[in-house]
Amino acid sequence: MAGIINPANIFTSTRLIVLPLVVYAAYKNYHLMAVTIIAYSGVVDLLDGFVARKFNCTSRFGEMLDAISDASLFLVGLLAAVAFKYSDPVPAFLLLGLGAFNAAGRVIFIKKTGVITNFRSYASEVLGGFTFWVLVAQYLDWYANAGLWLLSFFTFIVIIHDYYRILTYPVDLLKMEEGKNE
Repeated sequence: MAGIINPANIFTSTRLIVLPLVVYAAYKNYHLMAVTIIAYSGVVDLLDGFVARKFNCTSRFGEMLDAISDASLFLVGLLAAVAFKYSDPVPAFLLLGLGAFNAAGRVIFIKKTGVITNFRSYASEVLGGFTFWVLVAQYLDWYANAGLWLLSFFTFIVIIHDYYRILTYPVDLLKMEEGKNE
């Protein structure tokens, strides 16, 4: 257990701090800048858990901060892409709706088990990587709308899979208590 201010949380927080730069880059048509910021956020997302374990500062707050950073990048990046005409709004808003439905499933899981990230959905992890690609595609005009429709389809499939797991996940009281004490 670690305090709120630790190397991993500071590292993760930088992902939130750079979000206004994505909007600025989209507004100014600085495609390389937008892509670089999204790539930076992806790399930090890959490394922040390692930093937390390396410095022995894992925490429930850090897990939640990571999830909030993921959702914020997804939301801001996609809304900026729509607002500045990089993307068609229909598949983008469909994807945002699916993202909200997915977030509701995570809340159900947290309420049911008391644990934040021990859900281990590998399908969601792969989908997260594809989401970064789709965000980059919006700004480089690489089949942007096709990517959004494809991501919406895969997100729908993963949500069905994850909701099945969420609703049928066996709740072990001992593991729940261990998760609360971390």
